Amino acid sequence: MTPRGVRLTITRKEFGDALRSRVVWAIVAVIAAVSSLSAALPLLVPEADVGAGPEAAIGGASQFAGLLVPIMTLIAAYLSVAGEREPGSLKVLLGLPPSRGEVIAGKFLGRGVAVAGGIAAGFAISGAVTAALYGTLPVAAFLATTALTVLLAVSFLGIAVGISAVTATRARAMTLAITAYLGLTLLWDLAPNGVHLLVTGRLPGAGVPAWFLLVRGLSPTGAYNALVQRTLLGDAGVAAATGGPAPAFLSPVVFLAVMVAWAAVPLAVGYLGFRRADLS
Repeated sequence: MTPRGVRLTITRKEFGDALRSRVVWAIVAVIAAVSSLSAALPLLVPEADVGAGPEAAIGGASQFAGLLVPIMTLIAAYLSVAGEREPGSLKVLLGLPPSRGEVIAGKFLGRGVAVAGGIAAGFAISGAVTAALYGTLPVAAFLATTALTVLLAVSFLGIAVGISAVTATRARAMTLAITAYLGLTLLWDLAPNGVHLLVTGRLPGAGVPAWFLLVRGLSPTGAYNALVQRTLLGDAGVAAATGGPAPAFLSPVVFLAVMVAWAAVPLAVGYLGFRRADLS
């Protein structure tokens, strides 16, 4: 069997495992429900201090996605390697044609296709609900936000598979996955706030320097939020925050590179560790 055929076989197996684990169905249900509720909130609670309209609905859905997609992706993939390594079934797999690199690639691709499909299906449902509620849907902004959400999942998928590849036990993989989620999603904002305090002597307020937005966007979730804001508001969001035009280092290309790096670097580190690991 050719290396491409081996990777395809592992990809199909991982895709099937993800479907059978019901994680993908949970992603579809959660994304669809939360995004649809976000779209309906201004109509259900008119006195709520949130914007109304399909663009605001997409923005609200992205805020929820920025919190939910990382943890769901980590759950879907943190045992992709470690879950087979601890009971010894991974040694059986590696006794067959696939190399360790092909195993990592197949697991990343298979879980990635499953997670991306779940996110796309969930957003498709919420898009239909948004269009029904408001009578219109900004298709370009909606598709761009959906694609960015898939890219956010890919970033955390690289982190999850990388973690799974370098850990020998399920418990350690779970610990590192939880740490990654807390550090990169919930606690990252503390870092730019701390840097701002050290540099300026005060916490950030209504107006912030442009470098603050860059530091905030160096996490996968921060880069995702920056890109969604640019998609929905253009340069106006950056201008409102900094009081001036967006500098080159706040270009969408920079934040796209950040998200790709969060997928590629942990995956490469995981592969290197897995390649040297003693599985006996």
